[in-house]
Amino acid sequence: MRTHFSIRWLSIPMLALLASGCAVSTVAPLSVPLRYKAAPDTDAMLVSMSCPYMTHLQVVDKRSDPLLGTRFLESKPLKADVAASNDPVEWVKDGVESYLGQSHVKMGDVGPTLVLELESLRTSENIYHRSGYEARITVAATLQSPMGKACWHGSLQADTGNYGYVGSIEDYQEVLNRALDKVSAQLVGSADLSTALCHCVD
Repeated sequence: MRTHFSIRWLSIPMLALLASGCAVSTVAPLSVPLRYKAAPDTDAMLVSMSCPYMTHLQVVDKRSDPLLGTRFLESKPLKADVAASNDPVEWVKDGVESYLGQSHVKMGDVGPTLVLELESLRTSENIYHRSGYEARITVAATLQSPMGKACWHGSLQADTGNYGYVGSIEDYQEVLNRALDKVSAQLVGSADLSTALCHCVD
């Protein structure tokens, strides 16, 4: 005999029990490989600079905490660490160099050096049925002349969010790359930096 089942016969407590069964109940540490890939809307943030020449881009890790971030359950006091499986310095350099290149900034034998100090890089994953992702990056930027003189200094910070599957490496990479693109956009969009590039020669 075929039995017909209808959800309308379920009581409210039973429905709540079924819904709670879909929620995640444990959280484990996670390692995230940092891989830069430009966001689809990167082109909308690109600008041209008057004197687009540099000799070198240097990135220095100045973070006080080497961990990437924290994963935590929304409904329980459980959390776990998130670490980067590769060097954040290389990731920042790849992303900023790519962004500068798309903005027609040329690296060569002429021009000043851009020094970026990575002060903070943090993620947060809020887990329930799925996950909400947040990322923040803070960078101190200095433009140095060939003689080592500081011609410009700027503080850059960006926050981004994402939503997706629990523990998704792709979602982690997307939210981090968007934050890095926003910092790069602030850098390239600085009128003071653009002016300093034309005069930072000694």
